[in-house]
Amino acid sequence: MINNKRKIVDAVFVLSLKNGFDRVSIKQIQEESGLAIGSIYYHFKNKDEILEYMVEKYLLDSFNELKREVEKLDLSFMKKIDFIFNYKINYFATKEIESEYIITRPKFNHKDYFVLLTSIYHHHPEVRHFFYELHDLLFDFYYKLIKEAIDKGEIRDDIDIKTLVIFIQTILKGYIDLWVYQPNFSFEELVESNIKMIEESIKKQ
Repeated sequence: MINNKRKIVDAVFVLSLKNGFDRVSIKQIQEESGLAIGSIYYHFKNKDEILEYMVEKYLLDSFNELKREVEKLDLSFMKKIDFIFNYKINYFATKEIESEYIITRPKFNHKDYFVLLTSIYHHHPEVRHFFYELHDLLFDFYYKLIKEAIDKGEIRDDIDIKTLVIFIQTILKGYIDLWVYQPNFSFEELVESNIKMIEESIKKQ
């Protein structure tokens, strides 16, 4: 059973996707969550506290979930990268298709999700430390994956790991932006082209 604190945060998340966080009222949260206003204020002093909790939950918890999923995989480095690219968008959670990478996730418009995160980052500097923490965690995560791949002989051993991590993170950020803001590019096309770029950069001579 979902506890009341989670109900409140999930309600704010859904409302924020529709209207933007700053336009969400306590009254709307009460109606969406089905909880009394007193219950909302019992768990959170104000909307700022809800925002902090929501950003931490949807950013850092999502990363921890991704990390756990990748650690379960007995796949090559490039297969893991392919998995991460698809996971990042939660693509297969919104499509009724067969795939080895299907993940059970809440269904919502993931383009709206990334637009919401961008808006929160720009308009609420008080929560930017969560974004910085996430990028530090992602850097360490990719660094470890690359180091393991080198040790296993899967990729070139003369690669500068830090440079490759930056390259992968830049590609991830870029293809998400293109997917969100350029409807002419399909998700499949973006993933395929970027996977090829990474493969070329790590290919043994």
